[in-house]
Amino acid sequence: MNAPFQNTDARTAVAGAECAVRVLRSLAEVEAAETMWTALEDRAQGATLFQSFAWCRTAAEHMARRGTTALYIVCVTMRDEAVAILPLAIQRKGIRTILTGLSEPFQQYTDMLAAPGHSPASLFALMRDTIVKSGADYVHFGQVRADSALYQALGTAIPPCGEDDAAPCITLTDWPDYETYLKSIKSKTRKNMRNARNKLERTGAIEHQAGSDPDLLCGVISRTYEGRVDWLERMGLTSRAFRNAGFKAFVDRFKAPGSTGIETVAMSLTLDGKPIAEQWGFVHKGRYYAFISNWDDTYAESSPGRLHLGEVIRSCYESGVTSVDFIIPAAPYKLTWAPNTVPVQDHVWPLTVIGYIYYSIWLQRLRPFAKSCVESLPPALRQKVIGAVLSGGDEASVSKRTVDGEAKGHSVQDALS
Repeated sequence: MNAPFQNTDARTAVAGAECAVRVLRSLAEVEAAETMWTALEDRAQGATLFQSFAWCRTAAEHMARRGTTALYIVCVTMRDEAVAILPLAIQRKGIRTILTGLSEPFQQYTDMLAAPGHSPASLFALMRDTIVKSGADYVHFGQVRADSALYQALGTAIPPCGEDDAAPCITLTDWPDYETYLKSIKSKTRKNMRNARNKLERTGAIEHQAGSDPDLLCGVISRTYEGRVDWLERMGLTSRAFRNAGFKAFVDRFKAPGSTGIETVAMSLTLDGKPIAEQWGFVHKGRYYAFISNWDDTYAESSPGRLHLGEVIRSCYESGVTSVDFIIPAAPYKLTWAPNTVPVQDHVWPLTVIGYIYYSIWLQRLRPFAKSCVESLPPALRQKVIGAVLSGGDEASVSKRTVDGEAKGHSVQDALS
């Protein structure tokens, strides 16, 4: 039986009921909270994979092995039931101490699990003093979706910071099947995709595989990781996730189906047995989250990445997935297939003088100018500049965006933290 939360930090009231605010600081405390955490997870709404118990436990296990990050998971309980969980962690970079998403820079969204019937703003208000006491110079809420509980909680008190972005998404239940959905895509786009596929089929047989077979997972995860590393190098870009020494070990954990408790799916588009576009991700509460993708530039004229997304969506329909989230950035090839986008932004909350100086001078003024200058450089020179910037370390930038960052500039900003 799971032990109750320990170390009550504060008590107050929500809707007339006594609540306790507690912080989980160790893997053992996370594991002891499983029953209450999963009960809240089942009730909470939104795109909350990266705040799920299975994801956070996997990340906490990874951190415990490496000893690089201190957990700071803020929980609100009422009558021994969790009504809010905000999974955070403390990271340090130089003289800065940052409170950020628990699995940064690996997670794609920061959010708060909130029980239905409770105001996210009221729940977050209960957490504020505990967050301030974390010892951080500032709080970085990275990649907050505009439809999330955390976005509602932050309101206007902690405004967005940095570039605007959006997550392309599809609610598959808006159409009864893939064929009907496909008719909603512009006729010109469908024609272009048919022509691209026909061109490839004249050179060989096209096949698509999708599933959680161990061999498929191992192959796709390995190839997409190495392909993304090569792409970043060619483009003269950087990614805080790929720059992290522990990222490969983290993604390798998902090669064994069932070992993490997270449904992991790999998909591969092949031409005569050779992969030309691949992607893998996760399914949580009926939603598919694309995580890392890659394609063979040899076939760039046929847009294999764009073509593959059609097969990804078809596979999601066939497997009973109800919605697809292609994650930020809102790259054009994703928008070909996704009729909707959800705005996504970072939010930064300065807590100390150091945090305020960093936020007001660097983030708000100097960094946007520096980023535009670096983006204007040719790839080779840009890579040298980024390499020089990164020589001092690689922890905790204020904006990661995504490990699937095809859009121009989304990886440049990682070096400018």
